[in-house]
Amino acid sequence: TTTPSSHISPSNIMKEKKIVFIHLDLGIGGAENLIINLALASLPPPQDDNIQSSTKNEELESLNAKVLIYTTHCSQTHCFSEVKIPTGILSSSVAIVGSFLPSTICGGGHALCSSLRILYASYKAYQDHPDADLFVLDVLPTSIPLLTTWLKCTGSVLFYCHFPDKLLTRDTVNGVPVENGNQGVLSSVKRYYRGILDFIEESTMRYADL
Repeated sequence: TTTPSSHISPSNIMKEKKIVFIHLDLGIGGAENLIINLALASLPPPQDDNIQSSTKNEELESLNAKVLIYTTHCSQTHCFSEVKIPTGILSSSVAIVGSFLPSTICGGGHALCSSLRILYASYKAYQDHPDADLFVLDVLPTSIPLLTTWLKCTGSVLFYCHFPDKLLTRDTVNGVPVENGNQGVLSSVKRYYRGILDFIEESTMRYADL
């Protein structure tokens, strides 16, 4: 008896890839929606014996990956249905790490804390899956050198920049920086603090493969 699967040659069956997504806070927003959509698109095609042989062949030639999502926070009351426990199709793929790390220091330092949290999440993702074929990061590029240079991951690193923090936090009018009139010590400290973070953002982004 000939079954549809018997028509599939070994060359058409792709080796399962492992893709690790690293996202700071898996809530509800445009950045999170992108991660969810990319993860869904990377999943293996559904197994259905009623699908015709030709259709199955086409699906097997598409991306066939094991998907994992690492994040430092994912509230079940504020997240997409795809990652809600237990019914979400991606719920078992989500790993929450570094939730003990603070998001602010005395109400400030958001960017610094975010950088430390993404560094930790990236380290844990690599520690758990050093054989991943692809690491996908977005928003913050801070941890890219950690993966590519220090940990020397064998997989590729893809970074998607929604909008650079350097431009997001700058006081501008029509793209031109403006002075806020506050030239005190606190303002100077904040300017140097922001300058360091901007430099890190610019210099780490180039370490990504794409």
